[in-house]
Amino acid sequence: MTGEHGKHHKARSAIFFALAAMCVTVQLFAVTYQFNRHITPNWLSQLTPLSLLGFVANNVGDALVLLTPAVLLPARHRRWIWAAIGMVTLWCTAQLLYIPTYHDLMPFGSFVLVENVGPTLLSSVAGALSPRLLEVLLPPALLLIAYRIWFRDSLNRYNPTISTRLLAAGTGLLIFAFIRLASTYAHQIVDENPSYADQLRNDYAIMWTRQGDYLNLNGAVAYALYSAHNAVFAHKRLSDSEREQISRYLANRPHYTDNRFAAGDRPNVVLLVVESLNAWVIDLRIDNREVTPTLNALCRDSANIVALQMKTQVRNGRSSDGIFIYNTGLLPLPVQAVANTYPDGNYPTLLRALDGYSSFYACCDEPSLWNVENMAANYGFQHFYGRAQIANDIKANNYRVDYTLLQHATRHMREQTQPYLALIHTAGMHSPYNTALSDTSWIQRSNAYTPDVRCYLERAHLFDRALAHFLTRIDRGTLLIIASDHTEYVDHSPIGRRSLDPEGDNGVLIIRGTPYGKTIDLPFGQIDLYPTLLDLLGANRYAWKGLGHSLLRFPVTTPSTTSTDSTDIVNQLLITGGYFKK
Repeated sequence: MTGEHGKHHKARSAIFFALAAMCVTVQLFAVTYQFNRHITPNWLSQLTPLSLLGFVANNVGDALVLLTPAVLLPARHRRWIWAAIGMVTLWCTAQLLYIPTYHDLMPFGSFVLVENVGPTLLSSVAGALSPRLLEVLLPPALLLIAYRIWFRDSLNRYNPTISTRLLAAGTGLLIFAFIRLASTYAHQIVDENPSYADQLRNDYAIMWTRQGDYLNLNGAVAYALYSAHNAVFAHKRLSDSEREQISRYLANRPHYTDNRFAAGDRPNVVLLVVESLNAWVIDLRIDNREVTPTLNALCRDSANIVALQMKTQVRNGRSSDGIFIYNTGLLPLPVQAVANTYPDGNYPTLLRALDGYSSFYACCDEPSLWNVENMAANYGFQHFYGRAQIANDIKANNYRVDYTLLQHATRHMREQTQPYLALIHTAGMHSPYNTALSDTSWIQRSNAYTPDVRCYLERAHLFDRALAHFLTRIDRGTLLIIASDHTEYVDHSPIGRRSLDPEGDNGVLIIRGTPYGKTIDLPFGQIDLYPTLLDLLGANRYAWKGLGHSLLRFPVTTPSTTSTDSTDIVNQLLITGGYFKK
């Protein structure tokens, strides 16, 4: 095509590709912004102009790379640019739905977990819908309208030579490379880029580098390559040096076999793992009325072990990670849930330590969600009861999920051969919190806090009432452990919260049925519950003590000792290297 028409179509094609790059840039920056504002609410106002330029430059470079395939295509295939824009839109939309709950990016591997699709996931997605999605949905919609009105004809008519297309693509890649090199150099100059070990370490969580932090430093394309590398080169077989590293670490762990802290001779055990239970709800009052009177009474009982500074160590698997920690004494992986990625590890578990116990696992989940039914069998549970067994009764009980679950659990407990271990995982306090269960409840009428917090507290109150009923139906001699599976950060405002948990990141641990009481006022990790239960259950003949420390036997662990570099590394090798299969 020659002449003025050719120049016209060439100019319009160039303008369209520039607008497409701008569209993708805006979408990627929306993800960056939403991630950072959930970590630091006033993040944008704290940015220096140079830092802001760096983030935008990263996004521009990523957009150029992501659109490179479309630039290389001849005119007849150019509509495939919408496939690239569509994939970016899908990824960005998923992240904006995911970030408010997890405060991190959704791992690429989670996009293929079709077995997790079900009522729980769909209700969470519905609850996460908000106007912020327009930040990633509006740009491609406007671009599509502009394409249909002004650019389609020019894109179909203008067909540059292969050398021109290669030059355009190469220019984009060179710009990307320059931005990445400049960004890396800038981070090194100002010493903002910590070492890899520092990035992957946190006081309480296995390799707690948020994936969003990697996105901040390196951009979306580098993050995608990083994720692909981790997936492809995940450990499949331990080397001799890695086995030696594990052996040295385990040799330095405490070794003991005495059972001086045992709470009786093989008692029945109920491990009640409570969905999203934050410690700040304990003793919280609205209009001088207790939100959780049953939990409060358990905390005031000097015969119980009470610890309200349990730091959650779950990752992207959340509840399934919490169940994994409590059952195995291991920490989760940096990304993905162990239940989906390494479900057949033949892990040492609490039930295997309690040789001869009958057992069941009761929850409100579909069997496929986080592979829960298969993992229950892996942990050693003889019976699994999920959503199918209680769905009709939930409706009959006016959708009181936790009341129905605990009602069923007590029925199963009566059927068990003693001694038994019952693991019960509640669901009533699961997000979203954007809809009141009852607009006329006393918590909703109070107008205290924000609407989301009131909805959360309403669910906490209903669980507390179900717990009160449950306590009347189990034997007082039963060892009852109430533990948060993780916390739920429902509001950025700490107003009215207990001073010990101003940021809403403390979980709850209450143990009833021991021969002595104990109040633990210092931080500890979820990883410490497993060895504590071995102590209470007189099961220390079992060699595997987990990677934590018994709260009865050792001084309460602190952030500097709960998780160390060696613990993090060994934990990952134990899981990804298949150590327990030997």
